[in-house]
Amino acid sequence: MKNVTVAIADIDRDRRVGYERLLHGEDGITLLSNVGPSNGERNDHAFANRRLKQRTNISACENEVARIKRLKPNVMLVNLDMSADENHALLISLRCECPEARIVLLADDSVHDSKIIQALEIGVRGYLRKATVERYLSKAVQVVGHGEAWVPRKMLGNIMDHMLKGRLGYC
Repeated sequence: MKNVTVAIADIDRDRRVGYERLLHGEDGITLLSNVGPSNGERNDHAFANRRLKQRTNISACENEVARIKRLKPNVMLVNLDMSADENHALLISLRCECPEARIVLLADDSVHDSKIIQALEIGVRGYLRKATVERYLSKAVQVVGHGEAWVPRKMLGNIMDHMLKGRLGYC
């Protein structure tokens, strides 16, 4: 099976580093980050990571989108939490700028299911609650990277209800 390249889109650098640690060294996953190879070899992904400093003339969201666009991952991990407006804007920007990449959403318990469904409508291919990230992150990345969806079973009923809502004009 082909390796899945993954980049983590999170304005919070500390949280992003934590997710990177979980994926580092996982079989079948190539992590694209802002740290180049230590052996001095240049490859396309290391070259894409060359800008280690953020630009100060644009917003943190725009900076993150530019960083991810340079990396060209198969899968993007995107955080969604209580400050959902900023993260929602990041999600939409990433979807527009990197349409070929598949998105896995990482959501905390404060995010209502309706926000998750909105994200799925935008094009998110999977999501994990942060409480399950340590256990399932690498599996979710691989599954989504190979074209499948990753959605907890508890969410399937809500998704189906949402799909049916307003479509049953005969009832």
